[in-house]
Amino acid sequence: HGRGADQRGSGERPGLDHQGAHEAPGAQEAPGAHEAPGAHEAPGAHEPPWWRRTRDAEAYREAKRRLDKPMLVLAVVFAVALVIGEAGDPQPPWRGALAAVNALVWLAFAAEYVWLLRLAEDRREHVRTHVLDLVIILLPFLRPLRALRALRLLRLFSVAARAWQQVVGVMRHRGLGGILVIVAALLVLAGLVVYALEPQTFDDAGDAVWWVLVTSTTVGYGDFAPVGMAARAVAVVVMVLGVGLVGLITANIVDFLIGRAGDAGAGDADAGDAGASDGAAARSDAGEGDPAPGAGCSRCAEQAARLERIEAQLELLTERLGEERRGHR
Repeated sequence: HGRGADQRGSGERPGLDHQGAHEAPGAQEAPGAHEAPGAHEAPGAHEPPWWRRTRDAEAYREAKRRLDKPMLVLAVVFAVALVIGEAGDPQPPWRGALAAVNALVWLAFAAEYVWLLRLAEDRREHVRTHVLDLVIILLPFLRPLRALRALRLLRLFSVAARAWQQVVGVMRHRGLGGILVIVAALLVLAGLVVYALEPQTFDDAGDAVWWVLVTSTTVGYGDFAPVGMAARAVAVVVMVLGVGLVGLITANIVDFLIGRAGDAGAGDADAGDAGASDGAAARSDAGEGDPAPGAGCSRCAEQAARLERIEAQLELLTERLGEERRGHR
């Protein structure tokens, strides 16, 4: 009976072991062992570069900024080729070169339009606001309208309009436009005064005003020159006023450009800080702990290094104060 009990006992153990062997695999594995890869990765870690995105407003703006100058150069090249082609009947070598330039410009415009359409967040809006570009691309396929290829030159007018907006911005900056109006009125008045003082020196009042403008810009053709002391005194005032006007315009333009650059830098810094905060919050939510110093933005590393230097200086001052106290004792 004892031997049978032993056999029954020994038979029960394999059963138990067999039951444990068929338990669900991975029952005691650490949680999260079979989670999807990249579950704790920060959002945007595998985001494609801006030129490979689709329907992205930021990429659309960046592409337009980078393509603005090259497409302007192509428009100028096309204008030169158009003038050469229309000026006369070019020889066969030049004719082939002009045709190649025309084809390359068309391909560049078509590639620009398709790329921007791919990046545009609202493609209907892009088509609606870029009708001229679409017409320029379709012109080679519309033989009756091939003479309208000069519409590509309208790009130059659009660039000129943007440049004029910059000029208007400079004129409005710190009231420069009003100052120029006042100075112009004073220069005209000075010309009339000089003509009244020396009518024999100038043929008419227009020549006197012309002389004042030439003198104020420090050009000085020398075609007219006052003789009397009163007219020369007015000339000195005009010279000083002209030099100050040139300096004022230059300083205003520089201040305007520096202000724009500062605003753009502040906007980039705010965007970088916001991105760093979002990234840190995402990493915190994902359970990755605190981010390393300098991981969020380019300025964080500089601030961390500066804090380390300040801490080192504080430690050195603390040691010196301790030594002085021990010396006094």
